[in-house]
Amino acid sequence: MLFIILLGLPLLDVFYSCCTCNYETEKKQYSNTGFVLKNIDNSGETPMESLSESINKNAYGIRLQISRERISWSNKNQVSSLFTSSAYAMSCDCPPAISYLPYDKIQSIKIIALQKFNNDKPANSDITEYFKTHRTYLDVSETIDNLNRTFSETLNESEEIDYLLMESPSEIQQQFKVIIAFENKPAVELITTVNLI
Repeated sequence: MLFIILLGLPLLDVFYSCCTCNYETEKKQYSNTGFVLKNIDNSGETPMESLSESINKNAYGIRLQISRERISWSNKNQVSSLFTSSAYAMSCDCPPAISYLPYDKIQSIKIIALQKFNNDKPANSDITEYFKTHRTYLDVSETIDNLNRTFSETLNESEEIDYLLMESPSEIQQQFKVIIAFENKPAVELITTVNLI
């Protein structure tokens, strides 16, 4: 029995040296600093930004552009362990050297029709339920976790999300307001105008 233990010690040493992460993990924060709305036309292979005053009502969407900035250093955690966490257990993968966490988390995104949309949705109605993401067809609320995600190593400083309108309006002239609410700062409101023909 003693022979098996002695034989196993060098293997444990090799495994330990492979899996020791001996550095400080830097945790930084980022802020969602800029938001822009664009009208998009989804009548082709991929949604395209449109400067036209009129877009086919069956191919309309909103493109939300997000900009991010690094705002501070949060803290450093020394990583020096055989198993750094349960996420990295039984693996020689070390956690990232840098993590970027959101400072101002988004709580909700709402899309409001400022004009009458249809008989069920008069002016100033919440029509968020009528929009889905391009390709994945997620509800608008399902995109929030992704916008609040932690980035490893490199901060993604810009991002676009296409929300496609799934319900045709009865009225041609439309104006949409997007309200982005945060946990710890005032909401951002953006407006776009379009004729849906």
